[in-house]
Amino acid sequence: MSVWGKLFSAVRGGVNEAAESVADAQALRTLDQEIRDADTALRKARADLAGIMATAKALGRRVDEARAKDQKDLDSARAAMTAGREDLARQLADRMSRNRADLSRDEAELERLQAAQAQMLRAVQDTETRIQTMRREVESVKANESLLKAQSAIASSHAGVNSRLGSAMDSLERVKRRQEALAGRIEAGAELQALESGSSLDQALLEAGIGGNRSTSDDIFAEIQRAGKKEEALSPPSAAPGIGFEPKS
Repeated sequence: MSVWGKLFSAVRGGVNEAAESVADAQALRTLDQEIRDADTALRKARADLAGIMATAKALGRRVDEARAKDQKDLDSARAAMTAGREDLARQLADRMSRNRADLSRDEAELERLQAAQAQMLRAVQDTETRIQTMRREVESVKANESLLKAQSAIASSHAGVNSRLGSAMDSLERVKRRQEALAGRIEAGAELQALESGSSLDQALLEAGIGGNRSTSDDIFAEIQRAGKKEEALSPPSAAPGIGFEPKS
């Protein structure tokens, strides 16, 4: 693929990503609007269903009344035949024929309405279930979106804290190294000063037990004993009692 082809593919990919990002950002708003539209359609379907149910009930009452009337006319026609009034029975038969034709049409219409009512009722119930499911899914998506935003914010904050802590630790290490270097320079300066004044040599002699005025109590007691023996050696012996020379007169 040429350089221009790669560049075109990259630009097209960037445009697609931008479009998807915009679509994702509007996804929740779109879902809310779709749910509102579904609710509106569901309310309209409920109203239509209520109209069909009312018509079916009215038609059902008319069918029941027509059936009751047909049964009553049939009983009357039988009674007329029993009474020998065939003319009345024929008139009732004509009326029953017309009523049964109307009844047949009403029963067919009632059956059609009842089928439509059952079908629409199932559709309304299915739509209600789907809307409830969609609403729960949208609420779940919104909760997950909020959770992901919170987690992203926490992660970003945590990363920032770690970065600041890392920077602070680096600064602390630099301070420690500077303090160690300063202490080393101070110690080296003190050693150089001691060498120049000779105090380091005196200190080394003292540590070796050479020179200085340090004495223990045993040393002092031994010194006292040596001094006493020295005085006894230098003094003349004393004369024994009863022996000696008389003094010259």
